[in-house]
Amino acid sequence: MRVFKEKQGFRQWWMLLIGISCLAITLVLLIDDFLESKTSLISKESTLALLCLIFLIILFNLSLHTRIDQRGIKTWWEPFHFLEKEFLWKDLQKISVRKYKPVQEYGGWGIRGHGKTKAYNVSGNQGIQLVNSKGRFLIGTQKSNEAQLVIKRYRL
Repeated sequence: MRVFKEKQGFRQWWMLLIGISCLAITLVLLIDDFLESKTSLISKESTLALLCLIFLIILFNLSLHTRIDQRGIKTWWEPFHFLEKEFLWKDLQKISVRKYKPVQEYGGWGIRGHGKTKAYNVSGNQGIQLVNSKGRFLIGTQKSNEAQLVIKRYRL
C-alpha cells in the first residue's frame, strides 16, 4: 500500500440522540407557544431550534481526514480546512501507532490538547503519534494496522 486514506465521522448514536432530542423538545415548545399565540416566529424557541438544527448539520457533516503518502502525513477536519495540519517526513523526530487513553491524556475526543501536546480524534483509542520540534500531535485512527504498514514503507 502506497497511500493511506481515512475519513472518520462523528456517528456515535448517543451524540445523534442528544442532538435530535434537543431539536425535538425545542420544536415542541415552539409549536405549543405558536398555537397559543404566545410567540412570534422570531422568539427564543425558534432561535434555539435553529441553533440545534445548525449543530446537527455541522455534526453530521464533520469528519476527520487523514492521508499518509510519500510527502508525509496530512490531517484536516471537513468542512473546516483552516484546521489542516501537515507533517513532512523530514521534520518528524518520532512516529508510532499506539493505543492511548482519550479522556485521561487529552480530555476526550475532537480537537484537543494544550501547550505542545495536541490531538485530532473522533472515537476509539488508537492513534498515530507524531513528535517534531513543535511538540507532540496525535491523530486518531480506526485503521491502525493499515496506517502502520504505510508508515513503515516511508520511514525505512
